[in-house]
Parts: sequence; structure tokens; C-alpha cells
Amino acid sequence: MALGIVIVLSFVVGLALLLYFLLGFEKKSGDKDQEQMRRSLEEEYIFHPETNAKISLEQAESGEWDVNGNEFWERSEEDIRKFAFEDQKIMERALNYLRSSKWFLKAEPLNDESIETLYQTKILNQTENWIYSDIFYFDSGYVFAPHLKGECKLVMWLRIDAINGHYYFREKTKTEAFFDKIRNDDDISLINYECYTFKRSNQITRVKDLMSKLSGINHLEIEIMDNNLFIKTDRLINKEDVITFEKILSILYRDIKPFH
Repeated sequence: MALGIVIVLSFVVGLALLLYFLLGFEKKSGDKDQEQMRRSLEEEYIFHPETNAKISLEQAESGEWDVNGNEFWERSEEDIRKFAFEDQKIMERALNYLRSSKWFLKAEPLNDESIETLYQTKILNQTENWIYSDIFYFDSGYVFAPHLKGECKLVMWLRIDAINGHYYFREKTKTEAFFDKIRNDDDISLINYECYTFKRSNQITRVKDLMSKLSGINHLEIEIMDNNLFIKTDRLINKEDVITFEKILSILYRDIKPFH
């Protein structure tokens, strides 16, 4: 009889301890979840628990987002160091900088009208086929990463007042710079950039003013097409070029218009 009582008491004590630990663990987990939720609400986004993709509250409420293709999925430095090629590391660090920036937000894929505009540009259509990824938007336009000739570049698309013209600029080669000192027949004469005119503007002063602000910056291709201003980097996407784009936005703040 006494042995039976001891067994029952042991079972009760064991069950009580088990419930204590389970409830305590649940409380700690609940506190942790509440803290994560509080921080997410303050920052107006949440992170997908498996991929660390940044998801807006609107996306979370709708239950619709693309985890695998989420442009806000920042790779850790530890993961980046595992890449086999240095170019991959440079590109991912640049994209991480874009993804973490409060300037740039994830954009939906461009609509057919926007794609048609891009197909009319010279900076993107020097190759037959190109695709784009990692597209971001801000009040004044878009930033996206086109893949050209096997290399990922960076393009910023801005709106300006219409110039009723079409011009393309790229950095001069040493040979072009030498001969331009002898005879420069460009419609818009610049020290660093070669000018190609596809349609002359009747507001040439405004075009010259825009280029005077940009021609001192290296490693760019620039295209002005009516009310569109396209600026593309001429090398593999890197953090320095993202910072250059931020600098350009501050330089052109009087010239650019709301995109939408």
C-alpha cells in the first residue's frame, strides 16, 4: 500500500515538473515571438523565418509573396565569402547595400509599356537579348540590374521635363579624346563623353545643363530620350556604383520629376 502511494506521488510530482518546464518554455518562446513581432511592427516589415526575406506587412496580410525571388533577401557575409568567384562577392555586397537601403523599395515587374520604352534605348539594346532582375523603385524612378553580355550592370531610370530629343553618351576612348582636340563635331561637346545624336532637341541648353552635372562622373553610359533619363554603369555591379547613384540623385534633385 505504502509503495503504491509513493509511486502515485512520484508520478504526480513528475507530471507537475513536466508541465512547469513546458509552460515555462512556451512563455519564453511567446515572449521572444512577441518581441520579434513588436520590432517588426515598428519597422513595418517582417522576415520570413526560413529565408530571412524581408516582407512588407501588406504582403504578410495577403499571404502572397515570392520568397525565393524576394529582392530584399539579404545574404549574410558568411554566405558571400563562400562564393567561388570574387565577382560574385562584389555583386552580392552591392545588392545587399541596395536591399538594406531605405531609399529603394522592392518593385513589381515592369509593365509592357515600360518594357517597350526600354527596348527603344541604346544602352540596353546593343545586344540582341537581355534580361533584368533585382528591380527597386523610389519616388523619382527605378533602379534595376540588367544582364548584358554575361555581366550584371546597374541602371537608374529617371523622369525629366521632355526635351523632344534623343541623345546617347559614353566615355571617350583615348583615341577619340585625342582627335576631338583637333576637330570635335559632336552636337554636344564634352571633355570626357562622346555624344551620339539620334534626334536633335529644340531645348539643347537643357540637355547641356544636364550633362554638365553628370560628365564629371566616370564609368557611366547616359541616355536622354524625350522625358526619360537613363544612367547605366559600364562595369560589373558594385557598391561604389550604388553610392554613385545616390550621389547623382542629390545632384539632379532640381531636374528630376516624380515618376508616377
